Amino acid sequence: MTLEGLLSRWGLVAVFWGCFFEGETAAILGGVITHHGLSHWALTALSAFAGAFLADQIWFLLSRHMPREGRIGSWLTRMADRTKASWLHQWLSRHPDGLTLAFRFVPGTRIVGPVLLAQTAMRWRRFTALNALSCAVWAVLFTGLGYHFGRAVTLMLGRLHGLHLGLMLMIVAGIGLALHLILQRKARR
Repeated sequence: MTLEGLLSRWGLVAVFWGCFFEGETAAILGGVITHHGLSHWALTALSAFAGAFLADQIWFLLSRHMPREGRIGSWLTRMADRTKASWLHQWLSRHPDGLTLAFRFVPGTRIVGPVLLAQTAMRWRRFTALNALSCAVWAVLFTGLGYHFGRAVTLMLGRLHGLHLGLMLMIVAGIGLALHLILQRKARR
């Protein structure tokens, strides 16, 4: 089976799980796949939304309902107490709704954001509604960026086929990983 065949068969599933576990790079690659005609843009954005939204909901609910003395519960507590999250604690006390809308867009806060929010008085329904809005904007934005990135590369290189698509996907993944590492390094400082 060709790379195009694999992407057309597993592309939306890969976008879903990529957005569930990683985030931006998977959504951008989904947009590139869409531009290449291997999936419909609305389905790709919906897959990105579903993966991101489900991950956030799971982190929120785990943090809210997991016993603190258990293995996972103590890990969640340590994550929330890290010094890296101290600025989030300050922002959270003043703007919990703003943090709910923004954490998906801030590098290094994709997991710790829902964990911290679950430890506040924010109701699950409110978190769900704000998180759905945030994930929808995020999915449309990043799959759109990927689509337009694919369009720009197509204009520069002509219609992509086989090896060119694989090369472009590797370049996008490399750029996404490099940006992720740079932003993560800046967030640590």
